[in-house]
Amino acid sequence: MQRILIQAILNRIAAELPQFKTVDLFNDQFNKADAGKSNPIRFPALFVSFPEGAQYADLSAGLQETEDLTVRFYISQGMTNETVGKTILEVMDLKQVVYSKFQGYGSDYIKTFHRINEEADEERTSYYVFIQDYSTAVIDISKYIQEGETVTLTLDLTEE
Repeated sequence: MQRILIQAILNRIAAELPQFKTVDLFNDQFNKADAGKSNPIRFPALFVSFPEGAQYADLSAGLQETEDLTVRFYISQGMTNETVGKTILEVMDLKQVVYSKFQGYGSDYIKTFHRINEEADEERTSYYVFIQDYSTAVIDISKYIQEGETVTLTLDLTEE
């Protein structure tokens, strides 16, 4: 995934969502924590993933753009017997604040985020987890050809 996109998301979370105690790229942390294969998750937690990867289309001047890139947020809170009712309402508030900070968000070379899906992750037994998916696109400028720059083109010709 594009570093520019990941950095922009992490910067936005740091600036606008300080209530999250754990912020990371999603790497199956819930199952790993349950199995004792990772450090415990500090809640509330927000994990980011790109579940469908990125498909690129060529633009002009060496630019490429992703097509319908999905950014997924896992918004989670630990669950205990004493706090079940309170915790679910806290998670509902958290998912709304994530929505308020990312719906319509865009940056240089990152198209505007639009929420496209939201669902509960009902597979979890020790956590409340809500998933929000956003659609966006990223323009990759790393191979941009500046006007006036000398570029050597090659032709793939074979002798016949």
